[in-house]
Amino acid sequence: MGHLKEVFFMSAIAKKFVEAVVNEEIRSHKAWYGNISGLAAEKMLRGRKTPYLYLLRKGENESENVSDYYVSFILPDLSIRHQPFVITVTTEGWEWENTGTGGCPPEASIEDVLYLMMHCEKSEPSPLNKLEVK
Repeated sequence: MGHLKEVFFMSAIAKKFVEAVVNEEIRSHKAWYGNISGLAAEKMLRGRKTPYLYLLRKGENESENVSDYYVSFILPDLSIRHQPFVITVTTEGWEWENTGTGGCPPEASIEDVLYLMMHCEKSEPSPLNKLEVK
């Protein structure tokens, strides 16, 4: 039984590590704006003419095992969309969910899935860097 307890403890440590890494990657992303409202995000994007220009922001429902975020972005018709997504960490790596689920290998970065969240081509997303805000 001691070996099983050790394996569980090690997998819990690995899970916490993956969780810390993926959340830090999002929160240190050049398009991260933290705890801003959807209205503030919309004001920053409004008037810009670049489809899939995006910013990342904190969500509203965070818990111990779940991290909640939004990607706010410009659609091709220049309207603005606020897509919620949830990061869930498992012992196998991390997953994101919005309208469906998407599994990510542990080594995947947020850049590897943002285009899927925005339902566009991988080359299309463009971050709104903090320095670009008027």
